[in-house]
Amino acid sequence: MKEFIAELLENKVVLSLIYIVICLILIKILDGITKLIRKKKDNSIKVAFTKGVLEFLLIIFTLIKIGQMSNVMSRFASTILMSSSLLVVVLGFVFQEGLSNIIHGFIIAVFKPFDIGNRVEITVNGEHISGYVKSMTLRHTVVVSIIDNAEYTIPNSQLDNANIKNLTTQDMPNRFPLTVSITYEDAQDTEKLQRAKKIFSNLVLENERTINKAAKQGDDLFVKVDLADSAVTLTCFIETHTAEANFTACSEIKERLLEEYKKADIEFAYNHLQLTGSVKLAKEED
Repeated sequence: MKEFIAELLENKVVLSLIYIVICLILIKILDGITKLIRKKKDNSIKVAFTKGVLEFLLIIFTLIKIGQMSNVMSRFASTILMSSSLLVVVLGFVFQEGLSNIIHGFIIAVFKPFDIGNRVEITVNGEHISGYVKSMTLRHTVVVSIIDNAEYTIPNSQLDNANIKNLTTQDMPNRFPLTVSITYEDAQDTEKLQRAKKIFSNLVLENERTINKAAKQGDDLFVKVDLADSAVTLTCFIETHTAEANFTACSEIKERLLEEYKKADIEFAYNHLQLTGSVKLAKEED
């Protein structure tokens, strides 16, 4: 080792630095090309994985070129290469987990169960993770949780064997059924029932976060009516671009329903106790 360092410092250090600088420049160029491809073809997990492979090969090639400049390292490499069986065994043992992640990462990139930027729900090792795919490397994939904004680093080998639910599609929006309950007394009044449905539909269409198709056609939304034990329920699907927008839209619509139903004299159903008749209290005898 000392001989290698001395030899490198004597006459090969400048060339080594040149190799390192060239490697860093090529990595930067590769990063720029990747960004341009992503802008044209959206975020692609195949592009991210291929970038990782090329960067890995560049680093390995640079290290090999630097190592070849030393006679000590060249002799060491020749000795190792002469025993190919031993080399395979050693490398297989040392890099077993790393190679497994690369292979599983390749499988994910090819079959593409999700893409970068997709909203996913993943169950890995008994833990449920809901969030957006941020990035993918040769070793792992990073998912940002929608609950606490934490970044989960999941090895590709575990991710390939996990249960993955992709909630992002290009053609279908995020849909969530919003249900409210009104009293039977108000629902049995035909005019009030129709007014309650109309108000519900208008508030959904007026909300800036919703993208319900009826909004473009100028029609009312379909509001489903169901009979519950102590209330009549009104249900309408809320459609938004993202799950977060859906969550906010539902909250905003509920607030507006409280205001508008009060103005329209429509009462929400809720559990309450009503006593009727008279109650006699027995007098205590002296």
